[in-house]
Amino acid sequence: MIKLIASDMDGTLLNDHMDVSLSNAQAIKRAQSQGIHFVIATGRDYPMAAHPLKAHDIECPIIALNGAQLFDVDGHNLYNKGLEKSTVKKIRNILAQYPDLHEELMTNEGIYSNNQEKRLDTIASMLADLNPDISYEEAMQNAISHAEENNVKFVKSFDALLEDDSIIILKLSAHTEEGASILKPLKEQLMNEVPKLAITASSKKNIEINHESAQKGIAVAKYAKKLGIKADEVMTIGDNINDLSMLEWAKYGTAVENAVSEAKESAHYSTSNNSQNGVAEAISRVLSGKIYKE
Repeated sequence: MIKLIASDMDGTLLNDHMDVSLSNAQAIKRAQSQGIHFVIATGRDYPMAAHPLKAHDIECPIIALNGAQLFDVDGHNLYNKGLEKSTVKKIRNILAQYPDLHEELMTNEGIYSNNQEKRLDTIASMLADLNPDISYEEAMQNAISHAEENNVKFVKSFDALLEDDSIIILKLSAHTEEGASILKPLKEQLMNEVPKLAITASSKKNIEINHESAQKGIAVAKYAKKLGIKADEVMTIGDNINDLSMLEWAKYGTAVENAVSEAKESAHYSTSNNSQNGVAEAISRVLSGKIYKE
């Protein structure tokens, strides 16, 4: 019997307009009404994750920034798992060796970027990558229309952040239009030269760098344990590299149809794509008791 459902957001719960569909929202609430716990597990920070949920009055805990933070149903921050500042400096020195990367720092005080134009291009490119049915122009319009919810602070330099003891660096992200040709050697170099990192991705054109203990699978397992729920009572739903740890951990790891091949290989089950209410379909199977293996 499934007692907990954890879902990713971008490319999974959210459609190609970056919204939660009515069908997905209704399915989540049906599950909750029947005593099934529901939690978001996302690479987004808390404000960006909470915004689309509020449109449907969805109330649930949120695992943010790939597991670096957990917020309860009332939005209280229960923990932060950040990177040492010395480690961040090593990472940034390596990133500087690769041209045309757009770098961002996700912190306990919000997201920091040093280029507003590149950030908009980055979001649009990632949306187009995650939602191949829409054009880049449509993705850019979506990025612009949702800009107000992004909680981004623009600075000329990140140096001051690394000297401020009150700021916790929870995640670094780096994006390039060159994709794997740049990101693959970059990931290999980071893994060889900087210990205790979890390096994942939420699209083909980015990498996301966290502390090795800040992973979705670890966070979902910790949350489930707090509720007295075992891995064979959990369904996780995702689409990308940063979902692998939770897809592998849960007995009912489920990949949406638009998922990358690695996610499909890690999952034991499948569901429709994010623009066809794949989360609602998976939840409906749980409620009907007709979960089947693919």
